[in-house]
Amino acid sequence: MSVFVMVILLVTAAVAANIVYDLFPRVPLAFYQIAAGLILSLVPSFSDFHLEPELFMLLIIAPLIFNDGQTVNIGSLRRNLRSTLSLAVLLAVVTVVVGGLFAHAIWSAIPLALAFALAAIVTPTDAVAVKSITADLEVPENAMNALESESLFNDASGLVALSLALAAFTTGEFSVGHSLLQFIIVFFGGIILGLILGMLVVLLRQAFQKKAMNAVAVDLPINVMTPFLVYMVAEELGLSGILAVVAAGLVHGMQMRRLQLTSTQTQVVTRSTWTILTSLLNGFVFVLLGTVMPQVWQNLTSSDTSHMPQLIVISIGLYALMTLLRYLWPAFNLVNLRSESTHANRDRLILAISGVHGTITLAMAFSLPLTLSGHPFPFRNSLIFISGTVILLSLIIPTLLLPLLIDKKQASFSQSELDDAITQMVNFAVDQLKSATDDHAILAPVIETLNSQRGHHQVSDEKQVHQLLEQTGEVESAAIGDMIEKGEVDATVGWKYNRMQIFQLQFAFLSPFARIKMWGRLLTLRLFPKHAQKTFRKHYRQQAKTFSKENQRRFLTGPSGALPARSSENRPLPAVVQEAMAQIPANIRQDPQKWSRAQRRSVRQQLRGSDFMAAKQQLMAQMEDRGFQAVMTYLNQVETAANQTEVEVVRHYYTVRHSRFNRNEATNDKEDQLFIQAFQYEYAFVQRAANEQKLSDALVNELHSKISMDQLVYMQSANS
Repeated sequence: MSVFVMVILLVTAAVAANIVYDLFPRVPLAFYQIAAGLILSLVPSFSDFHLEPELFMLLIIAPLIFNDGQTVNIGSLRRNLRSTLSLAVLLAVVTVVVGGLFAHAIWSAIPLALAFALAAIVTPTDAVAVKSITADLEVPENAMNALESESLFNDASGLVALSLALAAFTTGEFSVGHSLLQFIIVFFGGIILGLILGMLVVLLRQAFQKKAMNAVAVDLPINVMTPFLVYMVAEELGLSGILAVVAAGLVHGMQMRRLQLTSTQTQVVTRSTWTILTSLLNGFVFVLLGTVMPQVWQNLTSSDTSHMPQLIVISIGLYALMTLLRYLWPAFNLVNLRSESTHANRDRLILAISGVHGTITLAMAFSLPLTLSGHPFPFRNSLIFISGTVILLSLIIPTLLLPLLIDKKQASFSQSELDDAITQMVNFAVDQLKSATDDHAILAPVIETLNSQRGHHQVSDEKQVHQLLEQTGEVESAAIGDMIEKGEVDATVGWKYNRMQIFQLQFAFLSPFARIKMWGRLLTLRLFPKHAQKTFRKHYRQQAKTFSKENQRRFLTGPSGALPARSSENRPLPAVVQEAMAQIPANIRQDPQKWSRAQRRSVRQQLRGSDFMAAKQQLMAQMEDRGFQAVMTYLNQVETAANQTEVEVVRHYYTVRHSRFNRNEATNDKEDQLFIQAFQYEYAFVQRAANEQKLSDALVNELHSKISMDQLVYMQSANS
């Protein structure tokens, strides 16, 4: 149970950080996540929190790396393969060697093998963290491609170097030739194994698709489980699990691009699932960093604080050294950034400063063994502290310096421009539909759904809404009165329906407190009918005082101004009721107030399912439909740009009520046809506006994307 609570708290902290970031986006998301972790560290459950390193790598890092692999630009990776290997392998190895020697020179107490392990930990870069920092900056495409490709493979370089350094420390033996051979086997062996396993899983998914199995239910779980299975197999064979997962991700990414249109629903669901999953996992890592840093600091200060200055110097020195190496690498043409001559120095600075460390660095720090030969692993807290400090420096420095090198993104259109364009597009589609059909029962829910495309909702004027409700109530009453005059319904039934619909109108738009009071009265009437009847009748008449004078007359009386006679006085009761009442003693048969609860239940059960009730329900549906059609016609006539929000509120009420009375397969088919027409009208509007150059190309693309996604979502929900 405690593990479940901790996971819930981690999710809550990550989500809370995302909310704060949406409100204040000027600060990178990673800082909010670290701050959330610091707050979370105050919870007693996290006071002595330890995460198994193997589980951390398997459950968090493997899926993150896999998703990076399946979303990478294969074409760009192929063109820049030499530069990628230069940054991810050669630069990583040089960083480990130089950084390890530097750390050992500053703090001679730390063994050289552990100094190399420290340098290996802080070597990997994190492209996701870079994107978080540069979300509002116009990063050159060539520099971003280099950073993304590098982060795919230098993780494995750092992990392999870390494992070799730890092996040398624990065994006390180190051979350059053996280590180099081991590096090659682990590195390239992981890639080859990942390619093989990735292809096998892809063939398995394709076989299931050919068998026409449920694509989402079968394909998505296989896709999500792939990184975990590949990682475990590679680690079991002594190869790089990270590189195996990356290679498997590349294979899956190529398959997704080749089969983009063969299973659209699967593609959308898969991408959405991975977006949510990676967002949460990335959030977990930085939340965990904030959670464990106070504990690491406490452990360091409780033992010995004399070497704290050395730890800080090593942290700053390692970050400065890695930044310098990253700048010199393209300066000596060891990597080709494909920069223009005028921007060569700027791109080198961007590459150097953007070497942000994050997820993998923290994971590798956590992966350090807790014990060695039954004793606490030496310098573990110090290494984690240095790693955490390097991560913070690599986040803070780019946040401050990159805006000085790179221009801010210039939005092609503002949110208000997009909202205005969507409003015009939806209004055009609605107008075309209104001119194409006059079936309000089918048209109303379609219009309501189309209006939801706007996304932004204006606050309705409550007074104007009540005025419209007053008017629509009178329109519906007039429609029912017309049915009575034509003899289509009995006068008693018709005016009973009118009283019901007017009361429902008022009840639907009561304040929450008034609605609770009303439900309390209804519940009292249900449980204590004899006691509550007199009070409830009094409330009915008090409620009627809030109506217009015309509606008061219609609510309390019939068209003649006199209270309509009870139906039982005008015509005999249905046969099923007479049969049920025959079982009730004669002395109380004519006084329903004296019936017991069992006797009332018996009468109701006899009525249920009888022809009488079916005919009554059909008659109620006919009256509701006639009133609905009249109200929709009236709303279409009075709707303007000024009162559109208020009209939509009233239309929504009547549409929901009408759907309860009339809903069948034929109605669904007609709605589907109208929706298809509506989306075609929206495409036509955008195309015409583009031809007339009323909308920018970026805005046209955004509208096309929105229509396509809305159409896909509707078709999926319609088929579910």
